[in-house]
Amino acid sequence: MGHSKRVRKVDKKSLLSLIIANCLFFSMLSTVWVQPAQAAKTSRAAIVTEVNGNVTVKKAGGSKAYTVYADMSLNQGDVILTGAQSSAVLKIADHEDEITIGDNAEVNISELSEQAGGKQSKLKTFAGSIWVKVKSLVSSEDEFEVETPTAVMGVRGTQLGTFINPATGQTGTYLASGRISASTSTNGTDGSRQETTTDLLPSQQLTLSGRYETERLNKKVGPFDIDDLIANAAPRVIEAIIRNKAEIDKENAQFIEKMKQQISDNGNANTGKSPYVIKNNETLDKIGRNLDNLIGNIAKAALEHQKFSKEQMDKIINETNLNIADPAKKLDLNNVQQLDPTAGLDPLAEQQRLAEIARWKMEEQEKYAQEFRAQQELLERLKAILDLMEREVQRINDLNKTNEEEAKKRLEAEYISKLNDDEKKRFQQDKEKKNSQSTPSAPSPSGGGSGGSSGGGGTSNTNVPAPVLSSSPAIVTAGNEELRLRGVSNTNIQLLLGDKIIASLPGKGFDQDTVFTKAEIKEFSVNGEYNLIARAERGGRFSPLLSIPKITVSLTEPSVKQPELLLSQSGKEGNTVLLNLSMANFPQDKQFYAVEAHLVYDKSLSYNGPAELSDVPGTVFDGESKSAETLRQVTGSTQNELIYAASQFEASGSTTTVPNITVEGAKTLVTVPLTFSAAAAGSAKVDLVYVKVVNKNGATVAEFTAPKSITVTK
Repeated sequence: MGHSKRVRKVDKKSLLSLIIANCLFFSMLSTVWVQPAQAAKTSRAAIVTEVNGNVTVKKAGGSKAYTVYADMSLNQGDVILTGAQSSAVLKIADHEDEITIGDNAEVNISELSEQAGGKQSKLKTFAGSIWVKVKSLVSSEDEFEVETPTAVMGVRGTQLGTFINPATGQTGTYLASGRISASTSTNGTDGSRQETTTDLLPSQQLTLSGRYETERLNKKVGPFDIDDLIANAAPRVIEAIIRNKAEIDKENAQFIEKMKQQISDNGNANTGKSPYVIKNNETLDKIGRNLDNLIGNIAKAALEHQKFSKEQMDKIINETNLNIADPAKKLDLNNVQQLDPTAGLDPLAEQQRLAEIARWKMEEQEKYAQEFRAQQELLERLKAILDLMEREVQRINDLNKTNEEEAKKRLEAEYISKLNDDEKKRFQQDKEKKNSQSTPSAPSPSGGGSGGSSGGGGTSNTNVPAPVLSSSPAIVTAGNEELRLRGVSNTNIQLLLGDKIIASLPGKGFDQDTVFTKAEIKEFSVNGEYNLIARAERGGRFSPLLSIPKITVSLTEPSVKQPELLLSQSGKEGNTVLLNLSMANFPQDKQFYAVEAHLVYDKSLSYNGPAELSDVPGTVFDGESKSAETLRQVTGSTQNELIYAASQFEASGSTTTVPNITVEGAKTLVTVPLTFSAAAAGSAKVDLVYVKVVNKNGATVAEFTAPKSITVTK
């Protein structure tokens, strides 16, 4: 199911207000063309105030990156990228909001506009760390949002930072001052929408490992983890936090005074859904001490973790203190108290929260362990397939060698049988004389004959690689008249019947078949049994001989049904339809070992099942211990593509041979559940655009490129 996250200001509009606003919006669509000024958006700009190192920008809609320079103007849709040890600082031109971008970051200015009296500023971060200082928003229509892959932070007069760990996908939000509300929405199978919310107060952080944690949002808010912040934030971002101490302290002092007033008026402070529980001034004093020492602890940890040298830190602190009027508030690393992680927290609730987090981590570790084991099993399967291929190559090489020796003996015997006694004697003497040398190709007997040119006239040269057999029909019938071989691309593959060359075609390399049909092999038009021999020829030199298994031509037999792939809808469950993919007519001469099929459909359909399929008895690839099947959906801009792949395999160490598969008639290959989106129409078209079927040797048995279509209905 899809997940989305949003963090907004606590005093957000009610659901009723949003519904009314949406109704008004849609009712105005018919008048928008006659009153364009009322709906027009005005573009705004962000100015680059500082650049360090390698910083580039991709302008809205473009792919080319340009070097960023100071005073450069950036607009909606621009994407900023920073390299290693690089940074940039942006300032919103008409509002003085400031964004500090650390190294190895990617930030998109997704919206920067003004409409209906409100200013909209929205950032999307995909990597790295940033620090955002937002001035108080003047209008209730003003918006400032910072979006990460797992959350959206909506702020009004707040200082916060975010980081994204590209290796783990973990995201973090740190709130130094102000207040934000985090909400998550989950789409259910019935199209319903469930929302959970939590609040962040100063010195709290929200850390998420991915969108699947949305249901745990309340438990993922905790006290500032200084070491976590320092480990994930870039040095320039940490510097921005320290340099903003005066404004952070001022906003936090206002927060403390507001909490004190609420305690005085109501007996406790309103902390919303934050883990903070503030019922008295004693608790509030502990929180206040944490806020007073927050920046000092960050600076001290940055120095200890060698984010800065002592000289660099002294310079930052001295320049920061110039903006702090109160001597008691000035930053002094020799006078920093440790943060109290229990301040404002209910001990029992915090203990339960930490216990739940520990349990989740164990569950995640077990999940990762299971995934790792599954990957190891898949690697074992792939290794087994590779081992099988190596053994098969060796078997083919051994078979070719045996066939070559047998063919030489047969040719020699046929040649000798045509010699008179004197010729036989001379031949035997020559053979004994050259016994220590390589045996040459048998010369063609005198007299020639019809049906093809002579096979002699050249010498054997083992530097010419022999062709290999890709596929050969045991029985040639109408519609089944192909003999496939593979040979080096700069050679001619010759077919011999006895000592006569009956066909010759250029080799295409060992990765592509050279196909002989009855157009080249005239013998395939006459019933009979044929023992053919293949060899490669280059410049009058020949490769070792390859003996081809006996071929029987029987054109009087009934025509063979052609192999095909079939599509059908086999059922439906709610918004999910069951698409059946079947194979038909793959007899002994079309036996196969692996299949790959590609399905294409529009965005109204999606596959939400597992990537690795479980064994289903009665299907083509039946047998979990000897086959593997996968389904993978690739999402495009307008269509989705589903790729099905299946293969037999022999497990490592197994002595059991797994043969090719035959299919007589029709048999189910796989049943695919495809789910309609909630807003989709009642039907959709699915195209089978490509199928490839190969045998155990890797040779192509069948390839289908003409699309087949079916309309599925829910």
